[in-house]
Amino acid sequence: MAEIAAGERIEGVGIAGMAETGAPLGADYEPLTDLISWRDQPGVEQVARLEDEFGPQELYARTGLRLSPKLPLTTWRWLADTTDVLARTRLWAGAPDLVFAALTGRYATHLTHAQRYGVLDLRRRTWDDELLAWGGLDRLPEIAESMTIAGHTIAGPLPTGVPVVLCGHDHLVGAWAAGVREPGQVADSLGTSEAVITPSAELVIDDELRRQGISVGWYADGRRGVAVSGHAAAGGLVDERLAHFGHGYDWLVGVLEVLGPPSDQVIAPYPTGRQAPLPDPTASYDVRAPAADPAAELRALVDGLSFHARWMAEEQTRLLGIDWQDTIAFGGPTRLEGWMRRKALAGGGRGFAVVEGEAVAAEGAALMAAEVVSGRRSQALTGNPVRISQALSRTWDGFFWDRFHKVVTAVG
Repeated sequence: MAEIAAGERIEGVGIAGMAETGAPLGADYEPLTDLISWRDQPGVEQVARLEDEFGPQELYARTGLRLSPKLPLTTWRWLADTTDVLARTRLWAGAPDLVFAALTGRYATHLTHAQRYGVLDLRRRTWDDELLAWGGLDRLPEIAESMTIAGHTIAGPLPTGVPVVLCGHDHLVGAWAAGVREPGQVADSLGTSEAVITPSAELVIDDELRRQGISVGWYADGRRGVAVSGHAAAGGLVDERLAHFGHGYDWLVGVLEVLGPPSDQVIAPYPTGRQAPLPDPTASYDVRAPAADPAAELRALVDGLSFHARWMAEEQTRLLGIDWQDTIAFGGPTRLEGWMRRKALAGGGRGFAVVEGEAVAAEGAALMAAEVVSGRRSQALTGNPVRISQALSRTWDGFFWDRFHKVVTAVG
């Protein structure tokens, strides 16, 4: 940060970051553990106990979250059950909160990070005392509302007094930066995993959303609601299959240039189960026809991933009562033009655009900080429309979409 700031006038700093990941801090704010990541998920046994005591419907009605061992709530209970760490904990801080504290000397967490802890009453935007008591930890940072200055820099890598804005959950900030700001727009955040994000006019908490594996909460702007579906196998699964066949991305670019109707193969792209829709922990990486060659399998895999992203968006918008108009994608895999054309073809004739850039969430944090500090509305990042043949799109939208949907709903 000091290197970036050298010779420049810094008007503000925006912070976006991953959700769920954090650490307990001791009396002098020293870390008592390593960062406990959303991937670590130590509280598997505690999830079962949480389900017994509260039930998945009740937890969802309060927090908008499905039961999961990645929730900090279950991590805290695991720490309480297995260690003495919580007894020595002065404060729990998420990863973005630690960056904020390093810059400002104080602790706070953004609303969209607070809502991923598993202990936020979404409707009241306050901590839920009963859930805090169950987790065994009520020493949490104050909640910073969206689109506000949360603090100012102290002596350190930047000049003193620079406004600092906590911008929120990186997926949501990236979607906001990409211009997904109104109902009818859908964001597709692509990386090792994939998140489909749909803002709604207001907060919607409905148990059918839970049954379809969809989390809900507040959007990055703090005014709208949002629905989020996750798919753990996206770019990571493509990486895995490329490594299996001994090929790299230069080879894949050529493979995906072959464009026409979807593959004759149908791949259910769920190596570790399906999160949404129709959550199914038994779903697998299911190749319904033998691959004639690696290129045939990778094309079929990308086609399957593209159809699955459509399925997630269709369920979100249907259950929210939103007319899905278009999608904007961002993230590392958007550099693969052939993959993006396949996603556009799989989208049912809706508009599809790509925001290029390696760090869209970070750019979004800068844009949001600029808007908050200056008081002037920021322009969204430019999305480049993906042009496709409408005749070919109709081919994807008919038999092939129906076939994919029938196959994957039968997997398990």
